Amino acid sequence: MSGRPRQRKVLAQLGIEERHQFSGIFERYGVKSGYKGEEPTILLRQVRLLADERLMTDHLWFNLTKGFQRLGQLERGDVIQFNGRVNSYVKGYQGRQQDLFNEVSLDYQLSWPSKVQRLVPGPVRPNLPAEKWQLITLIQDLNQGLPHY
Repeated sequence: MSGRPRQRKVLAQLGIEERHQFSGIFERYGVKSGYKGEEPTILLRQVRLLADERLMTDHLWFNLTKGFQRLGQLERGDVIQFNGRVNSYVKGYQGRQQDLFNEVSLDYQLSWPSKVQRLVPGPVRPNLPAEKWQLITLIQDLNQGLPHY
């Protein structure tokens, strides 16, 4: 397994035992393929440890959990606060297709977000659709014309 980006090493140094408070800036919603079909996601950038404002990573993708959904339809630039725990995962293609090569590496993420809230409360945002297919359609509409990450 290869090395990690520098900022993810900082995240890894927090350890996996304790939960910490973080903040991140909402960038956009997304959709990923999952074993149950398409799954909605959320992208936060400039993720910081709230205790000392230290930058942990330039971006992180999360599943769009109920905690994030309760915030309503977020706008780019909204600052989100949440508690989470560092978790490791294997990054890269791990399938059996011989003609596909993608370097596999160990990386770190934040998992199990809880106590999710907007750091600077503002006007109440419209609710996100409750039905998964409607939520995915909304995300696709919102992302039209945006670059893919």
